[in-house]
Amino acid sequence: MAINDVALTASMRANLLQLQSTETKIAQKQNILATGNKINSALDGPTAFFAAKGLTQRAGDLTALKDSMGQAISTIKAADKGLTAIESLIEQARGLTTAAYSALGNDAGSIATRKALAAQFNSLKGQIDKLAEDSGYQ
Repeated sequence: MAINDVALTASMRANLLQLQSTETKIAQKQNILATGNKINSALDGPTAFFAAKGLTQRAGDLTALKDSMGQAISTIKAADKGLTAIESLIEQARGLTTAAYSALGNDAGSIATRKALAAQFNSLKGQIDKLAEDSGYQ
């Protein structure tokens, strides 16, 4: 026998193999705990691995669709707020046109009133245009 040779009995060899097997299983379980995946490669279980991969891709697709739906909802909300504000300004403009219609005389007071109402109307029209431009999303 050489100096570095170690003699093992059959029971010691069996115990050593059992310890090595246990160590391998512990490493696999630690990998599962670290990654959160029950199966990390096709070697661990091909059917479950490819099924999980397909489901993960599908979940990613659904997440992207959900994000797109969120963007669409935000766009609709922005448009709704813009339309509500524009509707309010249109009601004010309608009131100004009614007031201008009631001041249809040719006297100086009626002309001055219509001129002031026209300036207010043009101001409201500018506000409506700005609101229409700002009512977009992103």
